Amino acid sequence: MSQSNTGTDLREELRGATVEPLLPIEKKLIAWSLAIGLVLLVVLAAINHFVPATF
Repeated sequence: MSQSNTGTDLREELRGATVEPLLPIEKKLIAWSLAIGLVLLVVLAAINHFVPATF
């Protein structure tokens, strides 16, 4: 099978796939990941503000 046929088959299969809604646990994991990322970003900004990197 050639490379172009594989891409075409994949596109056709993806078109026919049904959309599955996110599970509640998946929504919680996404929310927790975003919250942790934002908190760590704020912590990093605070550290950078109080202890600036100087060379």
